[in-house]
Amino acid sequence: MIEFLQIGLDGLMTGVVYAALALALGVVFQGTGMLNLSQGELAVVAAYIAWSCVQAGIPIWPAIAIAVVASAALGTALYQGVVRFVPPHREDSLMTLGVTLLLGLNAIISIIWGTDPRGFPSPFGTWVVHLAGLRLTSQQIGGVVLVAATMLVMALLFTRTTFGLRLRAVAQNPRSAAFLGLRSGLWLSAGWAAACAVGAVAGVVAAPTLGLSPAMMTVPLLMALAAANLGGIGSRVGVVVGGLIIGVLTAIGGRYIPGLGGDLNVVFAFAIVIAVVLVKPAGLFGRESVVRA
Repeated sequence: MIEFLQIGLDGLMTGVVYAALALALGVVFQGTGMLNLSQGELAVVAAYIAWSCVQAGIPIWPAIAIAVVASAALGTALYQGVVRFVPPHREDSLMTLGVTLLLGLNAIISIIWGTDPRGFPSPFGTWVVHLAGLRLTSQQIGGVVLVAATMLVMALLFTRTTFGLRLRAVAQNPRSAAFLGLRSGLWLSAGWAAACAVGAVAGVVAAPTLGLSPAMMTVPLLMALAAANLGGIGSRVGVVVGGLIIGVLTAIGGRYIPGLGGDLNVVFAFAIVIAVVLVKPAGLFGRESVVRA
């Protein structure tokens, strides 16, 4: 029983990474209407920036703050330099662009920082908590707190501020927002900036555990996509809960289902997602769109 609980707990902590990345996907989707498949690589860029700052002698938390700001700036630059030239109704082109950015950013990361895995210091220390036979590390606990704080900030940003309301208005109906004097290009680039800042949190949470490398977020991105579909990409709570569920289910499935060890546990995760989406296409927390003639 202790082993089962420990595996479930470890899966929950891994799910925090999926939840953070899924939250970034949800933020850019809510803010711009685009499913950004390059979000994982943007998180890796942020982690490398933080690592480079630490190597230059900057303390870990200021280094993370620099990485978050730099990631937001990169998101703005990508939108203004590339994404805004693709018509919003061309969903196929936007999807292709996301894949292109994913591959391009991965190549740039490899050129600048190399492909060898590197160690990333935990910003939360190295202490361990033992409770009722279960083991929790400071990185796991700190990751949960950081992702929860990020989710709260995004929730307040989108529902309690003029900035968030205007951003959602532009994403949902750019033409009507233009009549209100809202410049869609400016607000959509702000949406990319916010999503990349959230992605930076995912990168620095994942790096100490996964090890820093260009391919660090490949599997987590797949899991985050599964989490977004499971919870409902239009719901910030939903994508986070989806990430935690995916983390627990894959950990348990990888341990107790024969043949699903290692990265093959993604099969189990997507099987669960397919089953849920067939019953509730919008996800567990998502809402169906209703269009009246």
